[in-house]
Amino acid sequence: MIFKSCSKTAVLLLTMVLLGLSVGCSENDGKVAKNEKSVADVTQLSKEEIVKQRAQEHMDALIAMDWEKAYNFFSPATRSLKPFEVFANHMKGGAILRKSADVEKVECEEQLCKVTIHLHYIYMGSMAQMRGQEMDSRIHEKWLFSDGSWWVSPK
Repeated sequence: MIFKSCSKTAVLLLTMVLLGLSVGCSENDGKVAKNEKSVADVTQLSKEEIVKQRAQEHMDALIAMDWEKAYNFFSPATRSLKPFEVFANHMKGGAILRKSADVEKVECEEQLCKVTIHLHYIYMGSMAQMRGQEMDSRIHEKWLFSDGSWWVSPK
């Protein structure tokens, strides 16, 4: 017998370790199955749900003044025509300071979605009597499907 020279305690300890490893592996198998299910759930989202999520992420990036992240919601074709530096400079000099945004409505056709967003902002523009005032507005965006994804259309 292999364990003849080992003490009973060592054999018992080794057995418990091996048993623990086998239980750990079976628990991980369940986690992998759960992860596969969540990936499947994500891929089954409707185009309206996908666009709503992307539009909210785009607005969140604008609110955070994360210009690079916001820029990446434009299609590769748009980005090739409008360099990041041009976009970032335009955004830095904007007349509004975005405070919050909520995607209210998404209506899609084949490869076009129209998005309505409720935007809360502070006016920072050149009209002195309005500067610093908090305002609300509804903005409308178009999102286009191209290159396997949904992209905000520049205005």
